[in-house]
Amino acid sequence: MNATMAVLVLVGVVVLAVGVVLVRHMVNLRAALARADAIAAAERVRTDQEQAAADDHRSRLARALDAIPQGVLIADPAGTVVFRNRVAETFADARHSDALVEAAVGELLAEALVGLAADRTIDLFGPPRRTLVITTVPFDDGALVVIDDISERRRLEATRRDFVANISHELKTPVGAMGLLAETLTMEDDPAVARRLAERIVDEAFRMDRTIEDLLVLTRIESEEAAEREPVAANVAIAEAVERIRPGAEQAGIVIEVAEADPGLVVFSDRRQIVSALYNLLDNAVKYSDPGAVVEVRAVADGDQLRIAVQDHGFGIPKGDLERVFERFYRVDQARSRSTGGTGLGLAIVRHVATNHAGEVTVESRLGEGSTFTLVLPCDTRSPVDEPIPPLSVPIGARAGDGDTP
Repeated sequence: MNATMAVLVLVGVVVLAVGVVLVRHMVNLRAALARADAIAAAERVRTDQEQAAADDHRSRLARALDAIPQGVLIADPAGTVVFRNRVAETFADARHSDALVEAAVGELLAEALVGLAADRTIDLFGPPRRTLVITTVPFDDGALVVIDDISERRRLEATRRDFVANISHELKTPVGAMGLLAETLTMEDDPAVARRLAERIVDEAFRMDRTIEDLLVLTRIESEEAAEREPVAANVAIAEAVERIRPGAEQAGIVIEVAEADPGLVVFSDRRQIVSALYNLLDNAVKYSDPGAVVEVRAVADGDQLRIAVQDHGFGIPKGDLERVFERFYRVDQARSRSTGGTGLGLAIVRHVATNHAGEVTVESRLGEGSTFTLVLPCDTRSPVDEPIPPLSVPIGARAGDGDTP
């Protein structure tokens, strides 16, 4: 019995010892699992932070690429496009001419994935007409495609070339004429002929002077986008412009009719530019009207816009020339321009004035019936500007020279 008890006690001691060991192992295991959970949680936090940072970096990069004017595509090694910025998206699943761009991108991308950098220029006939340059750059893990719209660059280059050619021609013609006239004058003994030759020289000199003066005015207006602005009443600006054109209207026998404008129509503008624009519209109307014709001027409010229309009843403008009449040196009738002494810069000045004032200038014309040019500007309807209107030497609705005008 004593031996049995001893065995049982021994077994109990062993079981107790094993239990203590197991408990100790369980505690250690739980501690290890807790440490592992803490490490895993910390790793998850770190991973989440890295993922958030990566997402933020990608988002900022995407926003930056969306902000640039070029289209950007990124492809993986398999040729799958993994990113397109906002501009490049316009060419995806496109129709008509833009589909040609997507096809060219696919061809150049295939070459880039085998390590060949390339570029291609594509002319799209629109509308609107555009010129695009597509460039591909191969990477170790894919390729980059850049689509650059160089239409405006091409247009500016063409404008610059045309300007140099036109100004050279415009100045060379009177200079050459003055040289020939002066050479002839030195060999002329007849006083009457000599006088005519001298008068021709004076005319050519004034023609060249007008061209240079218009160029200076155009340059000044182009550089004065942020010029000082002041409230200018529409009727005051119109009266000043009419007063400036008065001598030319009298000489051509043109009737200028001005519809009285509401004194409350006010433009916050550069006064010199507005008067210059109106003068050029009137000068254009007078030069292209027959003697005794009527040129009408009217100003009306259209919502928050002021519309100043100058209408003539002259020869009109062919439909094909309407889009080009505001270009520098462009003339619809070259022969008539030479006889009237036009420089071809007046309407370009008007367009720049309108642009500087967040407005526009439009034209409507029919051959044989005349043209209407409308200067549209942002308008303030407020109390009349306390400023006297310059007296009109040509009475409204009267022929030049009638009434009290000497």
